[in-house]
Amino acid sequence: MAPLESIFVWISLCGYGIISSLYIYAFVFRKENILQKIIYPIAAVFLIHTASIIARYVAVGNLPWAGDYESATAGSWFVVLFTIIFIWKHRSLSAIGVGTIPFSLLLFGFGVMRSPQLIPMSVSLKSFWLGIHVLFAWLAFGAFAIAFGLGIIYLLKEKNPRKEFYAKFPDLPMLDELMFKYVVFGFITDAVMIPSGAIWAKDLWGNYWSWDPVETWSLVTWLIYGCAIHLRLTMGWRGRRLAWIVIWALAGMVITFFGINFFVTSSLHLFRAMQGQ
Repeated sequence: MAPLESIFVWISLCGYGIISSLYIYAFVFRKENILQKIIYPIAAVFLIHTASIIARYVAVGNLPWAGDYESATAGSWFVVLFTIIFIWKHRSLSAIGVGTIPFSLLLFGFGVMRSPQLIPMSVSLKSFWLGIHVLFAWLAFGAFAIAFGLGIIYLLKEKNPRKEFYAKFPDLPMLDELMFKYVVFGFITDAVMIPSGAIWAKDLWGNYWSWDPVETWSLVTWLIYGCAIHLRLTMGWRGRRLAWIVIWALAGMVITFFGINFFVTSSLHLFRAMQGQ
């Protein structure tokens, strides 16, 4: 990391850790007043997180879209961005961060432990289609993370319908509808991500699709969310069923972006070795 970047990164990690602790405290001890004001510390830490990305851009000359560290810092940034926008639009659902902020913390922390060294991206990777591919990938990631958080809130409210703390959350049908909308948004942006990546792959590797492990798993994850939409529209899978699907389906996104690197060494998407060449 660049020196200034390192400072911003560690402040961000500590900040997200404190906010995650506040969320846990608020839910365990039913402190509604914490949830009402928590958007402000989230926004403050998010700005510091943004500063770390800017510092890295100044140091290496490209946005964070290659390697585990850069993917993790960008992924967690989008998750927090979506969380802030969601809370701003739905102030009664500021509790959603109980799922998204700890998830962002773990994601960011994972990246810091992987490959944070400063290595400029190779010329062969730079492409207009790479920008489109990565942007829509993170839009999908952020949307699915919000659906994940809504799924958690739905299950908690359903289990505790008469407790005053949960009674102030929106009704279950509204939570279900919001959860479904974010799944659809993520599904559509993911549908843009996959073909834009194929176009980029044609220029980089000579073919549109090679059944690379990351390509394959991204397709599988997209189909899982597609099945969730299909089951909702044709078989009426709402509420608890949809909540459990979107909670577990997020694991597919995590495996696609980060898990594959633990199990394979021949994937075309192992960009750490390609940086700087």
